[in-house]
This record gives sequence, C-alpha cells and structure tokens, in this order.
Amino acid sequence: MEFLNDEEVSRTLEGASSISPFEELKKQVEAILFAAEHAMEVSEIRNIIGEVSLSDVRLALRDLMADYAPRAFFLFECGGKYQLRTRPEYSELVRKQFASKPRSLSKSALETLAIVAYRQPVTRSEVNTIRQVDSSSIMTALKEKDLIAVAGIRKEVGSPMEYKTTQRFLEIFGLKTLADLPTLRSLQMKPEDQQQMAQALATLNGEAEEEVELTAQDLSFDDPVLLENESELPADETELAATELEPATVDQEAADIDPEPAPADLEPATLEPEPFTMDLAESQPVESSPRSEDLPFPSNGD
Repeated sequence: MEFLNDEEVSRTLEGASSISPFEELKKQVEAILFAAEHAMEVSEIRNIIGEVSLSDVRLALRDLMADYAPRAFFLFECGGKYQLRTRPEYSELVRKQFASKPRSLSKSALETLAIVAYRQPVTRSEVNTIRQVDSSSIMTALKEKDLIAVAGIRKEVGSPMEYKTTQRFLEIFGLKTLADLPTLRSLQMKPEDQQQMAQALATLNGEAEEEVELTAQDLSFDDPVLLENESELPADETELAATELEPATVDQEAADIDPEPAPADLEPATLEPEPFTMDLAESQPVESSPRSEDLPFPSNGD
C-alpha cells in the first residue's frame, strides 16, 4: 500500500480548492448584485468586473438563478435588469425586522397609476377624463416617487405632456415587462365602475355621441409652468369663456323688417329755426298778485 508524501498531499489539496474562471465570475456577479441598491443591467455588471464578455455574464446569471432555486432568495429579472430578492413567502418574516412599516399607496394613487399603466402614453387631461376628477396632485406625487415619468410631448393643440410608467414601477409590482400586466378582464370591478370606465374610454376613443371639445382646462393641465400648482376651472367660468367666443346671431325675421324712416321735416339738415315774435296788442293783461315782482313782464298798474 502506497502513501502520499507531504508534497503530493499539498498539491492535491491545492487542486481541490481551486475553482474555474467561470465559477469565479459567478461569485463576482453574485457579490455585485448582493451589494446593489437597485436592479442592474448586464452591461453595468460587465463594466464593473472588467474584461469579460456580455455573454459570459448572462451565463453566470442563468446559473445563479438555478443555484438560488432552493434558497430563501432568488434572482429576479425585470425589464432586462437583475436584482436579488427575498421570496414572497418570507416577506412577512423579513418585515418584522424593521420598526417602521412600509408606506402604501392610497386608493386614488393606485387608480391613477393603473390608468397610466394601461393607457400609456397618456396625458394628464385624459387621466382626469377617465377618473372624472382633477388628478394633478396625485400624478405629481407619483412622479416624485419615480413611478411615472414624462414620455414626451404630444403633437396636438397645447402640446400636452405624455406620461408612462418607469423601471421602478416594474420592480415594485414584480413585472418583467408591461406585457405581464394582468388583463382588465381578470380584474374584479364593480358593475358601476365598469360602466363608468367604459364610458370614459369611449369618450377618449371618439366613440361617444357628443364630440369632446378642447377647453382652457385641457390646455392648462399640461403646462409645465403650472405643473406644481394647477387647479380645475369651475364649470360656470368654462361655459362663460365658451359663450364669449361665439359669434353674435341675428334674428332673420327681425332683419327682414325695414325700420320706419324718419320724417323728412325732422332731419337736422332741413330744420330751420323760426324767429320768436310776440304780438303785444293781442296779449292779455296780467293780473296783479303779491309776487308780481317775480314776473318778467311789468304789471298794468305801473
């Protein structure tokens, strides 16, 4: 029976402890994702590691996904970015470690966010039309939380800004892409809510009986200057502004009636002043009175 000497044993242990370059790459990728505060793209990971190809990084990510299958955390992919996350079944357990409870969005905020998600790119006035209430402050708050962002400027009257959801929206709601959004049919809605939503969408799609007209309200909601301090115009002021722009109408029957011509002798050009005359012989005597001195004519007694 042969025994290995000390030198052979050390060489054997050294070979057993060494790992392949690919396994080393997996550990580097794992360390980067573990310390990352946000989801990272493949190119970001490659730039940090250095001289390595994008395909090798993708292979390392794929192997890490398989390695994490039996673990309490997993490698989540969302919008082409990767992030280490705790599995949902352990979320309550992890939440107990933190003293402060996470903030949740209000019902109005979730409603507004859902409209942007399903209708994007969408303007502020379109969101107001669907919700039938001014959503300016809610959309500003969603923008500050990096859940929605400006997608561009729509080429129409007033040049309103269009809004879309962000990468953070996908991360928070656990979506890889927008295609993973649940269909509207799968969402449970009250009958009155379904009817209201259908009417609002029909109005936006031009299927309503009456045509939607642009008002000053539609133009002001998407003015970047008024982004922080916007308010809905009162209905009476909007109607007043619309009526002031309408041309004056003339009653046709009244227009067909010729006005009665003025008499020719009353025209200023033909009137001549007549001289004032007074026949003293035929004038009647003026009776004396206690206040005869106030009269312009002398009395008979003088």
